[in-house]
Amino acid sequence: MSISANTQTASLQVRIAALAQLIGGMVFLQFGSSTAKALFPIFGAAGMVALRCGFAALILMSVFKTWHVLSWRLLRLAFPYGMAIATMNLCFYLALERIPLGITVTLEFTGPLFLAFLGSRRLSDIAWLAVTVLGLFLLLNPTGANAPNLLGLMFALGAAFSWALYLIFGKRLIGKIAPGHACALGQLCGGLVLFIPCFLPALIAGAGHPSSLFWAVVVAVCSSALPYALEMRAMQHLSARDLGLLCSLEPVCATLAGVLILHETLPLLRLCGIVLIAGASIGTVLTPGKKAPLAEVPEAPQ
Repeated sequence: MSISANTQTASLQVRIAALAQLIGGMVFLQFGSSTAKALFPIFGAAGMVALRCGFAALILMSVFKTWHVLSWRLLRLAFPYGMAIATMNLCFYLALERIPLGITVTLEFTGPLFLAFLGSRRLSDIAWLAVTVLGLFLLLNPTGANAPNLLGLMFALGAAFSWALYLIFGKRLIGKIAPGHACALGQLCGGLVLFIPCFLPALIAGAGHPSSLFWAVVVAVCSSALPYALEMRAMQHLSARDLGLLCSLEPVCATLAGVLILHETLPLLRLCGIVLIAGASIGTVLTPGKKAPLAEVPEAPQ
């Protein structure tokens, strides 16, 4: 076998490993979200968010050794990013408490998708925007049978808006703070804001349910530490196009997780709406002349 063939084989193996890491991160993320929903009866949605942010901050700061660079200047820089993380996760879990996981993730996904449309000057994106609106109509379908909880829908849209802010503030941090430190400090800021009103009551509730507290740590690992670490490794070997294409499958992955883990079923029309919204995102990535909207900053830690 020639040197060129060996190089191509090695490159293919690296690419396959990167794809596996990114897909693995998505699977861990949805497993974490499903496990968090199962813990709501003990901790509540707000308590679960606080535990997630607090434990994730400790884990990420230890992994990336952020304790050594911690300063008030870095905390001030990361604070808007951290508030976006806390608000996004709080709205996400409050929505998840009321509506299925697949619908929650799909609605949240419209935040960065519409942000990408706002920054576009291409006529082709008008068509993808129309597909997104049609998908939303089928997904929400408020006049149909078994209409989703209205408050849950509002929280999911709040998570979408917060994810858009997360992308904006995350992009501002690029070049000012190392990516690992930025994520750790963001979780720390979010955890500090939620510490007294949410974290301490949840910790007290967990004292009587040590096994549930253990699973809360598992949620922090699966929803923050592992997906971020796997995505960071994958980003070194995948293009923005590849990242955006695979991240577009997030709503479909969430729907499957809801069915397999939480036993949530959705009517056919809502499933079609989820597929249309994911397809619109794939279309914006595959259409030439545009960068993938989700590839510039880490995936939203749900």
